[in-house]
Amino acid sequence: MSVVLGKDLQIFAGSSGTSPIIAMAKSCTVSRKCDMIEKASATQGTAKEYNPGREEWEIRLSHLVSSDAPLDGLLKLRQKYTLRVSVEGQTLTGTAICMDADLSGAVGTVGNGSVKFKGTGPLS
Repeated sequence: MSVVLGKDLQIFAGSSGTSPIIAMAKSCTVSRKCDMIEKASATQGTAKEYNPGREEWEIRLSHLVSSDAPLDGLLKLRQKYTLRVSVEGQTLTGTAICMDADLSGAVGTVGNGSVKFKGTGPLS
């Protein structure tokens, strides 16, 4: 599995935004999976066979919250964002919907946030 560094993640407001909301994250997880479609034929015998189906992806991240971060843009659930992440030297870009956002922090400490995005369309 590839390691994704927080510095390699950028999230932009709107589907074609230009200024990043988060330029770095403490941690980032990119999950991708593919549905499988079972083939049915009289010649396959007792073993199942499959064809690849549609793909889906999501990105989960945690980050530090600063006083100049535009939190109103980040915390809008159901909002579409452009995500750009670098994995093994390859930059992947896609549009995703913010489906979960949390902020926390003790008094006198730097706040932490976590966000979960579900991809809509390809991540390429």
